[in-house]
Amino acid sequence: MSITRWPAAAAAAVIVMAGAACGYGASAPAAQPSSSPVRPLPTGQLTAQDRTWLGQAHQGNLAEGELGELARSKSTSPQVQSEGAMLVDAHTQMEQSLVTTAHRLDVKLPPGPTAEQAAKRQELAGLTGPAFDNELVADLITDHQQAIGMTQYEVNHGSDPVVKGMAQQAIPEMQKHLDILKQAQH
Repeated sequence: MSITRWPAAAAAAVIVMAGAACGYGASAPAAQPSSSPVRPLPTGQLTAQDRTWLGQAHQGNLAEGELGELARSKSTSPQVQSEGAMLVDAHTQMEQSLVTTAHRLDVKLPPGPTAEQAAKRQELAGLTGPAFDNELVADLITDHQQAIGMTQYEVNHGSDPVVKGMAQQAIPEMQKHLDILKQAQH
């Protein structure tokens, strides 16, 4: 899986703002910025790295939310269904925070998951039973590993303190999700 899949991650992924987080979005639509006036955040210089990370985290959240919803509705395993629900909830919370922050930083986010993420979702939707569960969990593990790596890169190489802080907060939650997914792997 390529780095641009990040997370599909996860979103997904970037996963702790406002108390939670790791996401793929039909059931978890992107949060809309509040209609009330929002002052821009005081930040450092926003670089291409910061903008890229925000965009990839957004796409990962949308992708992970959709995969979580697919797990809830399609899996025959109660454990995979439960993990799907966890991903939907966590990535939805993360996405709300990320969208608000991006809006306040005047960062335009991509309109949805990447083409690769959408294709993977379609591929998974065509599977059933244990084949679906195994492929989904393996895919989510890879996504979370990539998301953690990309998020650590943002922490180490990003410039904006708000974005770097968001990334730093996300890593422990993504690691928690990765550990849970590894336990479910058959």
